Parts: sequence; structure tokens; C-alpha cells
Amino acid sequence: MTDTLQQSLHAAAANSGFLKTLAVLCANYLIVLMAAAFAGLAWLHRGRVTREFVVWVALSGAIAFLCVLVLGPTVHDPRPYIAEHYEPLAHVASDNGFPSDHTLVVSLLTGWLLWLLPSAARGRWLPVFALGVLAVAFGRLAIGAHHTLDVAGSILIAALSVGLASLLRLPAPWQQPLLNLAPKQKA
Repeated sequence: MTDTLQQSLHAAAANSGFLKTLAVLCANYLIVLMAAAFAGLAWLHRGRVTREFVVWVALSGAIAFLCVLVLGPTVHDPRPYIAEHYEPLAHVASDNGFPSDHTLVVSLLTGWLLWLLPSAARGRWLPVFALGVLAVAFGRLAIGAHHTLDVAGSILIAALSVGLASLLRLPAPWQQPLLNLAPKQKA
């Protein structure tokens, strides 16, 4: 299998100390920053964290997990460093490459922002998170952990999972904020 994008990104990272460091940071550590940013946004917009939101997050996560359980063993795609016999640029598992867990997680976080953020904040944060998804995906390609099929499959699984979960409509009481942290009024 020839994956020109993966091979080009890997060659660039392997031949440049700066690009190698950037690829490793994006591939392995950006996920933590994105999860922390999501948690911070959830705290800032905690009034929008409802039981419905929690159900949607759990349901989309479960759908994604089931897709991985079904598709992972079905789509056989050895990791590039194994298939092409080279050392990866960072520690990489040796299991099947499809799908990319890192890309799946950051894609789910990005999708969940659609439910969490009001439209004004969505316009600011969705592009940032979308660039984060691309950075993680390109980093995973560059270090030799995944082929383009693996990262693209993860993005599609996340989009399908978020889309299906959003079809579930719950009664109005489920749309009340979980945390009511407003100061109590004196009588």
C-alpha cells in the first residue's frame, strides 16, 4: 500500500530535528492539551452541561467504541513502521493501525463542542479544535504510527457517532444544567 501523504510527512519529520519534535508533540501530547481545553470550556460553559449533554457524550462515545470493536479487526492495516520496516519517531504500539485512537478522541472532543458551546463561542473554538485534529492526525502520520486510512477513518467514526447521538431527543427536564453554582439569593 502506497500512502504518499504518510510517507512525505514521515520523510520530512525524519530529516528535520524541528519537524520531528513537532510531530512527536502533536502525535503524542496535543491530545492532553485538547482534553484540558475541552474541560476548561466545559467549566466556563457549565450552564450548558445538562443531563442531555452527558447522555449525548456517553452515547457518542459508546457508538464510537462499538465501531472500533467492529471495524478494528475488520480493517487490517499494519502500522507504517512495521509494513515498511523502519523505526518510528516515537514509541508506537505494534497492534493493528486502524483506527487511530488519538485522532478519534480529539475528533470526538471537537464534535462535543457543537453541543457544549453557544454559537458565538463555537465560531471561535471549533476552528482551533479542528486544526488540533489535523495536527494530531498529521503527527500520527509523521511519526510512523498510522496510515491516512487510519486517521481519516477515526474522523469519520467520530462524525458518525456524534451525528447519531445528536438524533436522540430527551424530555425538557433533561435540558436543565447539572451544576447550579449561581450564588444563593438572600431572602
